Amino acid sequence: MRIQEIVSHLKEHWSSGGRVEDVSAFDVIELELGQPLPADYKYFLMWSDGGETLPPLKHFTFYPLEELLRRRADGQPPDVLEFSTDDGDGFAFDVRSNRETATHPVVRYPLGDRERVEVEAVSPDFAAFLRSIVRPSQ
Repeated sequence: MRIQEIVSHLKEHWSSGGRVEDVSAFDVIELELGQPLPADYKYFLMWSDGGETLPPLKHFTFYPLEELLRRRADGQPPDVLEFSTDDGDGFAFDVRSNRETATHPVVRYPLGDRERVEVEAVSPDFAAFLRSIVRPSQ
């Protein structure tokens, strides 16, 4: 399932925080990271810049683009970019991997972990992560 189809399924159970209107909004973060953000993640943010899932889906909060660097400065494990939480765990891109292609795996860790002690991979990329939320049994 492509990112466009995943977003289409997600629309039924989503509370939006707006949308990124201009692709140049990604430049600040990509410059700070020294690498591009994943294309499927940019597509998602242009559809909804932050927001949260609604029942019957498991609850996730996705941060708006403007919060990503601020949250990173608040303390996260090294080499991750947190984009979501389920109120117990943080979900982030492991920016150490696939720097050239920006298809970073998604990792999970308990909120407050700043050392990568309990970081674990949960999906190979952002689209797969969203797919697991939309269709958790697949």
